[in-house]
Amino acid sequence: MGFEKLLQRIMDSDVNIRHSVITDGEGDIIAVNHRPGVTNYLSQEETKTSLKRAASSWKARKQLSSKIGKGLYAVAAFEKITRITFPLGDNNLIFVSMGSDTTRMDLHEGGQKQIITHILNILTGDPTKA
Repeated sequence: MGFEKLLQRIMDSDVNIRHSVITDGEGDIIAVNHRPGVTNYLSQEETKTSLKRAASSWKARKQLSSKIGKGLYAVAAFEKITRITFPLGDNNLIFVSMGSDTTRMDLHEGGQKQIITHILNILTGDPTKA
């Protein structure tokens, strides 16, 4: 699955997802998907800096994987957004930003845990769970 198609699938999975980004291991942006009508809180430069910082943190986590296991995801919660980071293979990361003020529109849209579980299922390629 291509990066753009993967990001679209993630965006389509829940209305509460505002923004999704794939980066390389250094935090450099490879692909982006942004929900129409949603305004970013950070400038493009601030976003790049934030992604690089998060990628650096993910590298530090990988150094402990032989002792605690492979990282599945990391959550950073703020007043206005929650950002969830997932590894994508050995060399890339996916960042998913959820708003804290979105109203759920139907029963298929979930909270943070349901969104995390659904994205993990998409990434593992399990069609029975995604």
